[in-house]
Amino acid sequence: MKLIANIIYKRPWIVLIGLLVTTVLLGTGVTKLETKNNQDSELPEDDPIVKTNDYLEEVFGKKDVLIVGIETENIFNKETLSKIINISQEIETVQGVIGDEITSLSTINNIQGKDWGLDVGPLMEEVPATKEEILELKKEVFSNELVIGRLVSEDATFTSIIANLDEDYDQTVVYNEISEIIKKHEGQEKFYLAGAPINSHEIDTGIQDDVNLLLPLGLLLVLIGYFISFRSAKGVILPFVVVVLSIIWTMGLMGHIGFPITVVSSVLPMLMIAISSSYGIHVLHRYYEEILTSENRKVAARETVKKIGPAVLMTGITSAIGSATLIIFKVTSIQEFGIITSLGIISTLLVSILFIPAILALSKKKGEKKSTKNREVLLNKFLLWVAAVSLKYRVRILICTLLLFVISGIGISKIRVGNDFIKYFPKEHVLRSTFNKFNDKLGGVRTMDIMIEAKEADMIKDPTFLKKIANFQKFAESQPGIGYSSSFSDIIKRMNLQMNDADPKFNTIPDSKNTIAQYLLLYSMSGDPGDFGDLIDYDYQRAKVKLFLTTSEQEEHIALYKKFETYVNENFKGEANIEFGGEVMFWLAQIRYIVNGKIQNIFLAILIVLVFCVIVLRSISLGLLSIVPLTVSSILTFGFMGFLGIRLETGTAIITAIGIGIGIDFAIHYLLRFKEEMMITNGNLEKATETTILTSGKAIIYDVVSNILGFIVFIFSGFLPIQYFGWLISLTMITVAFGSLVLFPSLLGIFKPKSLFQQKMIVVKEETPPKIIKKEMALSEESN
Repeated sequence: MKLIANIIYKRPWIVLIGLLVTTVLLGTGVTKLETKNNQDSELPEDDPIVKTNDYLEEVFGKKDVLIVGIETENIFNKETLSKIINISQEIETVQGVIGDEITSLSTINNIQGKDWGLDVGPLMEEVPATKEEILELKKEVFSNELVIGRLVSEDATFTSIIANLDEDYDQTVVYNEISEIIKKHEGQEKFYLAGAPINSHEIDTGIQDDVNLLLPLGLLLVLIGYFISFRSAKGVILPFVVVVLSIIWTMGLMGHIGFPITVVSSVLPMLMIAISSSYGIHVLHRYYEEILTSENRKVAARETVKKIGPAVLMTGITSAIGSATLIIFKVTSIQEFGIITSLGIISTLLVSILFIPAILALSKKKGEKKSTKNREVLLNKFLLWVAAVSLKYRVRILICTLLLFVISGIGISKIRVGNDFIKYFPKEHVLRSTFNKFNDKLGGVRTMDIMIEAKEADMIKDPTFLKKIANFQKFAESQPGIGYSSSFSDIIKRMNLQMNDADPKFNTIPDSKNTIAQYLLLYSMSGDPGDFGDLIDYDYQRAKVKLFLTTSEQEEHIALYKKFETYVNENFKGEANIEFGGEVMFWLAQIRYIVNGKIQNIFLAILIVLVFCVIVLRSISLGLLSIVPLTVSSILTFGFMGFLGIRLETGTAIITAIGIGIGIDFAIHYLLRFKEEMMITNGNLEKATETTILTSGKAIIYDVVSNILGFIVFIFSGFLPIQYFGWLISLTMITVAFGSLVLFPSLLGIFKPKSLFQQKMIVVKEETPPKIIKKEMALSEESN
């Protein structure tokens, strides 16, 4: 640090020019940033669910869908039926839609038995002309199990149009074109849009809205925080410039590396506001101390770097390490967030330690006397009272903290994990209402795919095997949370029913394999065997059962999966290989990685930070003390989550890593200053505590105020996990401050670590301990 301090002292302009060039070079990376909302690449490639989904796509094809829901009092009226036909036709023109793979009342194949065989054709080729024809259509719909409850609701108030999409479709184009089509047909009906392109568009829009709203709001609030803390132009402008430069460096690095913006990393600009303001506050506050005793501003700037530099460097490295431990998660967005946050922290400490002192070294005035501020006097009195209470009631404070741990442990036991993506959005969001509508009317849109792979080709045509599939469907549909199921067995049952005059007792799988083969032959005469391509493979060896779920509770998803796994293992044992995939299984896999990763992340981060602090501080006791605030904060925060029902999922999983960065920042600044004051005061615990809390402690208070103002903007996010992140990180700031300002003095007073209480004392010629306290009190009357 001496080298950097001397460069700033002698060549501040060189430092500033270097920072400018670096900012320009890194800033070009911002133009390369892209948004990613695709969940497919979130899990490791070797994950069983990923492999199963890849296999399912290989066998049955990968086709995202676009869904249009139509609601009215009764869909069986000429106007609504006409719109169904017209919209189905117009959707064919949407770029990315596979024109001959649209399912609606006007396009779905209706299998009917005739004297000559099976007739396969559209259920509604044209709008019924008379009431009688409408009633006949309604009768046909309600007698078709492949339609009622799946394509048309049982109360006849809701229907859907489903279109398959090409793999390389453009979600923005699809969203815009389908929106124009729906707008053209507005009337008595209410329309609902769902499917992959709609979901992706809403996530992209939410991310962009967050950045546009939260970033300027966060910058404004942190400016207010600086003004409250310093009440001077330099105290506001300098740390604010550090914030801006840190954001540019971090987001530029993100663009150069090729990391996309996700729901998780969308918080990064606001997070850098808080982190960079923290470093800026500590540097600037130390400068205000040094300027009181330095001969000029350049000397004060040099001494600031020499004295605060090691603490900033140490906190920056440990904070970066804490964030880097997020790579232990096997969830891509969390790993990327950990890496880029670590790089952002390093960037921030460099900007803070170089920019502020360089500017201050060039300032024209040493400082101006200002009148005593009552606010500062009150803050000093409050801090001294905190120090006195912490030392006087040290044992009671420790007991109360342990009691809080016990209570938090109860809360931690209540933590629920996981969410599917729809719960990223508030209850009033259009996607939430859309999903709820499909759940209520058509058995849901969340899916679980079960691939049943027989040992031999053509085995799926075997009646016994097909009956087992049908029985599994019956079992699945009897479970709460399952809307309906779909498989090749449904098609065979429909054929058998229609070939036997629609007699309900024939709504079963035929007993003869030859009969099934004949039905398929008859179907091929008027229909296309490729119609079953998403349910059966060409060799009739692999079948897919698609389950539609009405619940979004992942605990229920887990319970359902376990039931289904037990059932298929018992009933298909030795006959087929069973694999579970689909959207729901993806989210369940992600839960497993988040829970396991969180446990590993906590222990790894604390262990690494502990080892690092022991090495740097050259003391096991100080190393252990340094992790107290972050440990206290983590336990209290997770207990709070449990009691309030805030789930552990992608957004909240990163709390600990950020909390560790904040906790170690406060702890190191406090401990290093306390160690310095213990040497100056010849081991006087009370005096050292008073001076420390009036210097580093005051900087921590300023830090907490400005950061909470910065983090609180997250409550305005369009994503619930980000809102929770804002509340939780603000709580983390408070609990870490408690650990540093209240618990530290108590622990130091109780345990009296040798590395602090038996260190070699230094002689101070210029001032006695009482004058030191007086000098720190004078900080309330001085600034520049």
